[in-house]
Amino acid sequence: MESSRVGAGAKAMRRHNLALVMNLIARSAPVSRVELAERAGLTKATVSALVTELISAELVRDLGPAPGGAPGRPAGRLVLDPYGPVAMGLQFGADFAAATLLDLSGRPLARHVRRFDVAAVPAAEGARAARPVLRRLFEEATLAGRLVAGIGITVGGTVSPGPRGRPVVTWAPALRWRDVDVIGLVSAQLRELDLHGLDVRLAGEVACAALAEYQAGAAGDWLYLGGEDVIGLAPLNPALTLAGDLGHVPVRRRGEPCPCGNRGCLDRYAGRAAMAAAAGLAGPGPSRLLGDEDAVTGLIRRGDPAARRARDTAADALADALVPVRALLAPDTVVLGGRLGAFGEPLLRRVQDRLPGLVLRQAKLGADAALHGAAGSVIARVIADPLTWIDG
Repeated sequence: MESSRVGAGAKAMRRHNLALVMNLIARSAPVSRVELAERAGLTKATVSALVTELISAELVRDLGPAPGGAPGRPAGRLVLDPYGPVAMGLQFGADFAAATLLDLSGRPLARHVRRFDVAAVPAAEGARAARPVLRRLFEEATLAGRLVAGIGITVGGTVSPGPRGRPVVTWAPALRWRDVDVIGLVSAQLRELDLHGLDVRLAGEVACAALAEYQAGAAGDWLYLGGEDVIGLAPLNPALTLAGDLGHVPVRRRGEPCPCGNRGCLDRYAGRAAMAAAAGLAGPGPSRLLGDEDAVTGLIRRGDPAARRARDTAADALADALVPVRALLAPDTVVLGGRLGAFGEPLLRRVQDRLPGLVLRQAKLGADAALHGAAGSVIARVIADPLTWIDG
């Protein structure tokens, strides 16, 4: 009994130290073993043994000494292995199913999109529409000799714990999905492709986009505000779990009725369909992830006055929605991304003028942000617990 407790304690310590070193390499690469030992508070011998284990598992690569380094024993530069396992992201939109492959550093390796009217069919058929893009990406990973560490799925909507403990899509308005076990549906498609035992994860598009911005280098006590099909709020720091649907925060006391049952919700003024209608369009047009320009943005670029008024109305409503956010959460910075972020400086400046003292920044990533964040959730899990990957 005593020996089993000692063994369990040793494994727990190994798991902790591997995760610590892996995380330091992920955030500080390229970094030397000496620097790792200093930052981790571990001995050089311990760090060297941990790094050797991570290199053997193809999670970390030693690039060798930097050119023109100081004389003496050269210090190797450690990075996440660009030839190691890959992560897959899968996103469902109203008119597409898209997938991407990222390496451990977050570099895109492949991307495939299938145009499909997902919103017009039952959820199971929508999930089936993803099978061709999944097959193509798995074939590309196999041809490159890469192992897929897992699949992260994202949709524009609310994701909550389901009855069996795993997350489900409780409501995705653009897809017309309610209480859908997306993990189960996608896992069934993977079995049809003879793929078994993969880690499959699910999160809302705003949380995924925020994670992608964080992994791209954004940091601090910042909030991400964005979304393509929804308007949501999430922290850039993945250690925090706060997330919210800002689109259904009332911003006008006697405003327009909303399908959620309230009146004057932000989505009725800054939502994709509402802005398109205000600009005189028959519909919102294709999703940006398909490579098409947002319909309202295109009209603004051509100088259309109705589209500009729609943008300004959206900016004013957004500023009003952010008033309680600033009062309650006191963020250092709000990063504006997704469809609203694509309106650029004019919208950003109008919101900023109504909220003096609050710093707003435009997001770094474009329409693929949530898709990258879905794959990034798999990368984050490998970095947080490399021992699970090592031990298989």
